[in-house]
Amino acid sequence: MALNRQNIDRRTNKPNLKYTDNDIAPDRVLNRAEQVRRDDDTIRTPKRTIYDIDYAIKTYIEQEIQPTVDDNGSLIPVPIIFAHGEKWDNVRRLGYMRDEKGMLQSPAIMIKRNSFSERDNYKTLDVNRNPDSNIIVQVNKYNPRNRYEDTIFPFPTGELNQQPSSPAYVVNIPKYITAEYELMIWTDFSTQLNELVNNLFTYNRFAWGHGVHSYNTTMGTVSFETVNTVSDDRLVRATIPLTVQATLQSEQETRVNTIKKMYSIKKVSFDMVIDVSNNIFESTIVPAKLLQQYTSIMSGNKVIVSSNGTTQTVNETVMGYLTQLTDKIASYSNSTTITVTGVPAINPISLQFASVNEFDVYINGQYIDKAAYSFNPTDITNTQTITFNTTLLGYNIEVDDLIVINGRWQ
Repeated sequence: MALNRQNIDRRTNKPNLKYTDNDIAPDRVLNRAEQVRRDDDTIRTPKRTIYDIDYAIKTYIEQEIQPTVDDNGSLIPVPIIFAHGEKWDNVRRLGYMRDEKGMLQSPAIMIKRNSFSERDNYKTLDVNRNPDSNIIVQVNKYNPRNRYEDTIFPFPTGELNQQPSSPAYVVNIPKYITAEYELMIWTDFSTQLNELVNNLFTYNRFAWGHGVHSYNTTMGTVSFETVNTVSDDRLVRATIPLTVQATLQSEQETRVNTIKKMYSIKKVSFDMVIDVSNNIFESTIVPAKLLQQYTSIMSGNKVIVSSNGTTQTVNETVMGYLTQLTDKIASYSNSTTITVTGVPAINPISLQFASVNEFDVYINGQYIDKAAYSFNPTDITNTQTITFNTTLLGYNIEVDDLIVINGRWQ
């Protein structure tokens, strides 16, 4: 049954307006988690208007360049005038300016803005909604939300590692524009005009402005002409085009503030702790629990190993030191002594050479207890000497015995 348009209840049959911004993606849903109050901070909303660019150019000429002309040995400062409607109409019709009393204004410099356009090399994607990645993030170090550590009841080290939160201000990337200006200079004599143009060209390709309002400015081709006034002396005029690389930033874009305040996420990280019975550097055997974390450690993570009340942090370097065991074949010296060529590895934590407990001796494939020989690894020479106690060993060393020393060698 078709519904009569006059009988539709608009309170229960409202249209579903989900695509008011564009036809590609639905409208954004308000997320209260992304809204942070800003009435308690002192950061101003960034804004850069066309007036800021005009003011920066004018004040730079007045305060930095300070143009002057020589009039009979006296230096006369040249006034800087921005071309508003009435003054520019007089200049366009007559070619010169007069003051309230009708007198010619010379010397004088007039600034006129002709146009501005978006830069070709910094054009942005024209969409109704600013992309999330098109932002600049400024992070402050101080945050009053951070709780200072209690000296009486501090957080346990290694058990609860709370990272402080940092306030961040997210600002939209401004529009990059190219503004075109004209500098019109009037003087009484050509020598004065030449001196003014020469002084201005010294600042070609400089950043005109002060502080954050400084813009790269380039001068174009200078044109000279002579202005003949009625019943007055002639004037000489020069016109210098200026190209200013500037930026524009509004306080709001599409009814959304261009600056947002947010906080970094506080994280509570838990360390992986493995309990072992013996010191991991007192044996060539790596605990099975530690080997189970091999992939995680070699990927950049860390594991804390606890043994007999002491803790040691195992990272990628330490794990490589523990697992890299090398075999060395010993040479026969006499019935009680053998030699092996090699230098022990350096412990990455203690920065000492590997101890005797980090080496195992095998004679013809049989493990020899460390009480049956004396071995002091050293880096003085490349030759290590091992002396056996034949009484505990039960036999003498022979020439054809295969003796292997397995351990942590360089």
